Parts: sequence; structure tokens; C-alpha cells
Amino acid sequence: MKFLACLCIWLVTSLMATTVGATDSSCEVTLNAPQVDYGRLSRTTLPLDGNGLLELPMRTVGMHIRCPEPRGMTTYFRGMPAGPGRFRFTDDGHFSLRLRDGFLDGVPVEVGQVDRDGGTPRQTGASQPWIPGQGLSPVKNGATAVGREFSAQIDIETRVDERALTVSDVTRWMVGGAVETDGARAMRELTLQADVQPGICSVSVLRHVSFGRLRATDLDRQGASTRLPMVRNGELQVRCDAPTPFAFRVTRDERAGTAVAPVALGTSPKNGQLFGLGKTPAGEDIGSYVLHWSAVATSERGGLLATRSVDGGRSWVAMGSAVAADRANAERVGYALAADGATGPTAVKALSVTLDAAIFIAPRHLLSINEEIVADGLVTFEIIY
Repeated sequence: MKFLACLCIWLVTSLMATTVGATDSSCEVTLNAPQVDYGRLSRTTLPLDGNGLLELPMRTVGMHIRCPEPRGMTTYFRGMPAGPGRFRFTDDGHFSLRLRDGFLDGVPVEVGQVDRDGGTPRQTGASQPWIPGQGLSPVKNGATAVGREFSAQIDIETRVDERALTVSDVTRWMVGGAVETDGARAMRELTLQADVQPGICSVSVLRHVSFGRLRATDLDRQGASTRLPMVRNGELQVRCDAPTPFAFRVTRDERAGTAVAPVALGTSPKNGQLFGLGKTPAGEDIGSYVLHWSAVATSERGGLLATRSVDGGRSWVAMGSAVAADRANAERVGYALAADGATGPTAVKALSVTLDAAIFIAPRHLLSINEEIVADGLVTFEIIY
């Protein structure tokens, strides 16, 4: 009899556990886009944020949770933390999540941050950041609410360090996490991925900008600067091992501190557009020049038109004329087919572009002209792809 009694108790206990488990697991989490694909990444077309990180396009994923009986809907995102309020996206990147536009059983609700132990929401609103280890719950009248169905939108913002895009082989980034409802054993995986393509581009200077020799008697005698005609334009050639969108960015004036703004010539270039020509043997600043990217370039895809970004690649404007080079960090100049000018540089394997310069020699009375002077400007630029 003792054996039979114990057996009956064990059977009842086992049956109860099975029933509870079935109830807990019957909630269902669905995502309308469980795999977020950023496609092929390029330094040229990705803008920089205020911290100097590349900003991937924002993505939004719809979330829906359905349960057979009314219950609490506190929901977590399980992913690898990467600092306050962020999740890891590769070794040099992170992503952040925000939940918004909540509906509970078809009725709009606010979203509140809830501690792991539950209780009154600490912060509520139409949208809330999803912080590692922090639950979010539908809220009515300042308290967490229960229901059968909860839906909301998940906004995903992703950033990566620029150096992460320097790869020698095709690289796929993929990270995962899961949307999980507290206590219901219901979850759905969310994956973020992007492809980084290797690209090797080389730049050759086929011809330097030159303005030949100048005699002292050719300088203006009325106290104005002297503008010089060029002997020949400069020319650059870029060759890439695969079609690649790229842009140019001037990074440094190698004769910094020697540029003299033109005087009495009716032109006033911005400071970032003036580059120095060095100093005389007596230590006097020789003058300055403004470098211009040509309005057109040639490529294996035909003629291309200049396009310019002043916000680090966030937006582009097609240019109808030559573009003055500017040392501003966010300035980028590229070349595109006419249809692509507003979206950024066109991917090409080979490009040839000319550069010219407006050259200004300082007023004669500021220079000691008792020996030969060599005016030698030098600028460093980089190609971004």
C-alpha cells in the first residue's frame, strides 16, 4: 500500500508539471523580419556620426506576441552587451534597440522599463530604449498591463568603427540575439548581418600641377597679389581590383601655416580651401593656391560627373562645375553617372581625373626678391572606398 500511494503521488506531481510547462510554452513570439541584412558595406556611402563611427542605415522590425490567456508581457532582448544601452556588433561595433508604438489587445499603450523582479515601471513613454538586462512592458495608467496579444516596433541603430571595414577577404559579420517574454519560455531569434567586400585601389599621380618660372618683374607693383596662369593641369589615376565606389578627401596641407590670402583680386576663398606655397629663404610666406577637382572624370563606364558631400557621406549633391578642395574633415568628392549623383560615387574599376589650381603669389612688397625663390605646394589626400 505504501508503494502504491507513493506511485500515485509521483504520477500526479508529474502530470501537474507537464500541464504547467505546456501553458508556459504556449505563448508565441513572431518577428516580421527575423534576419536584418545590411548588404554590402562601403566607407564611401556610410556617413560618420558625431563620434567618428560609421552609421549603418536604421532598420525596423515588427514584433508580435500572442498568448492563449491574459498574462504579463514583460519582454527582454538577450544579446551580448557592449557598454551602457548597447549590444555588440563585431569587435568594433555595436547596435542599440528601441521599442515603440505598442498595442495591447489592439489598444495603444505606453512602454515602460521594468526591473528583472517586475514591479512598477521606472520610466514610461511612447518609446523606450531596450537596455541589456532591462525588461520592457506594456503600460496602462502607470502600471504594467496584462493581455493576450502585444505588438510593437523595434528600431535598430548600428555603428561600426571605420577600421573594421579594412579586410583582405570577403567577410560576413553576423550577430544574434533573442526576443524573449519573461516567464513564458517564448522567444524568437533576431539576427543582424552585413557583408564586407575587400577592395584594393591604387592612386597614381600622372602629372603634377605646374606654373613654370616667374620673373620678379612679372609681379604686381600696385600692392596686390599676383595670380599665375598654369602651364599644365595635374592628373590622377585610380585603379581598383573590382568595381568600387570611392571618394577623395584632402587630409593635410604639407605647407600648413604658409598660405597668404589673395589681396585685391576680388576673390575670397575659405580658409580650408587655401593651401600654402612654403617660405622664402628669408622666412616670408610666398603665397597660396586653391586646388580644384575637375567637374568631369573618365572611367571604364564612360564619363562621370563630380558629386560632393559636406557631411561625411550622409548626403551627396551632384555638381555642375569644378569643386574646390577643402580640408574640412567631412568634405568628400567623388564621381558618378548622371543618375547616381545624388546618392554618391558610382562603382568603377578605373578613373582618371584632372586637377587645376588658382595660384596666388603674395604682394611683391612682402617678399625679399634678391635670390631665386622656389614655390612648392604639397597636399595629402586619401581615397575612401
